[in-house]
Amino acid sequence: MSLLAGCAVQMLGEEGQTAAAAPAATQPEATATPTAETEADTAAESNAASQDEVDDAARLAQLLQVQEARLAYNGEILAEKRIAIAPEVNGLAIAVHVQIGDEVKVGDVLVEIDATTLEAAREQAMAGLISAQSQLELLQIEVSEEDLEAARANVAAAESSYQQTIAGPTDEDLRIAKAQLQQAEAGVTVARAAYNQVRGNPSIAALPQSLQLQQATLQLEAAQAQYDKTVKGPSQDEISSAYAQMMQARANLARLEEGVQGAQIRAAEANVRQAETSLYLAQRQLDKAMVRAPIDGVIANVDAVVGTMVGSSAPVVTILSHEVKVVIPVEEYRLSELSLDQHAIIRVDAYPDRLFEGVVSMIAPELDSATRSVQVTLKPISEGSNDLRPGMFATVDLFGAQE
Repeated sequence: MSLLAGCAVQMLGEEGQTAAAAPAATQPEATATPTAETEADTAAESNAASQDEVDDAARLAQLLQVQEARLAYNGEILAEKRIAIAPEVNGLAIAVHVQIGDEVKVGDVLVEIDATTLEAAREQAMAGLISAQSQLELLQIEVSEEDLEAARANVAAAESSYQQTIAGPTDEDLRIAKAQLQQAEAGVTVARAAYNQVRGNPSIAALPQSLQLQQATLQLEAAQAQYDKTVKGPSQDEISSAYAQMMQARANLARLEEGVQGAQIRAAEANVRQAETSLYLAQRQLDKAMVRAPIDGVIANVDAVVGTMVGSSAPVVTILSHEVKVVIPVEEYRLSELSLDQHAIIRVDAYPDRLFEGVVSMIAPELDSATRSVQVTLKPISEGSNDLRPGMFATVDLFGAQE
């Protein structure tokens, strides 16, 4: 017989425990007379016990020897934490990684939600950040003297082109255009004469002369078009285009000469910070597609099914913590006899020959109006308390209360 069971027998035999503690008192081995063999077994077990177990047994024995009244209550063992986990994003469940009874650690992935849309949003936010950083870098680049010289040359060329465009053709332009036209006309005359000489002679192929005539004709048409354009002068579209190019060149030079204003840099920096925030939020949303365990514990329920929609309106997994508590109802008139850290003995049907020590960890601030009782929570503190499971029925003896 174990030391804890022996303590229970001593308590019940000496003080005539009430019916609430009867199950422990009626164990057959508790009423049997110890034999030499039993005592030897007990001694061997005691020698093999760890120091912690010996200390627990001694503390329980000391409690059971206290002559103060013990009040017996029936209660239930509950998980210290019961967390129903609902996703923070809505979507299609594509994987469920746990089942009832599985042990999980903080951060373990429980359920995966389709993240196609969230990944696209993250990529878009990343592109926005890259663009904002590029704009800031361009503004922060120092202007070199070579850049200024190139910009001045572009302005000079654009201004010259504009002035020439609005001034129209010069006498020299007209002379050159007319000379090119006359030269093209002469070329056509020569080519036509050569073609006419061979066209009527069947013994001589006329193909080369025909090609020369065609080429000369095309050159004449081009020269005629250029001459007509020169005589007519520039069109309004050409003038507008030349003007726009000149103004753009001047604006580029002014920006380089004046430098980038501080306000522009500050605005670009603000754009970068905003883009960084957008990327952070997009990444957070993407991370939420992985539903993870918030605590160490055991899976109590799984509601998620692959291929169905899940969201924040309903839990997908329920986790129970490994730590447990015992909840008992205590009568209103006993309220003054309760105190925090008050010691107790806990029994469960699953382990009839074991006693578990506990202390009062919480006394509810209000009473149940229907039963006129207050809910008292006890925390098991004995070695081996992890054998207690949520849902077990418990009998609790409170020590230190006066009847």
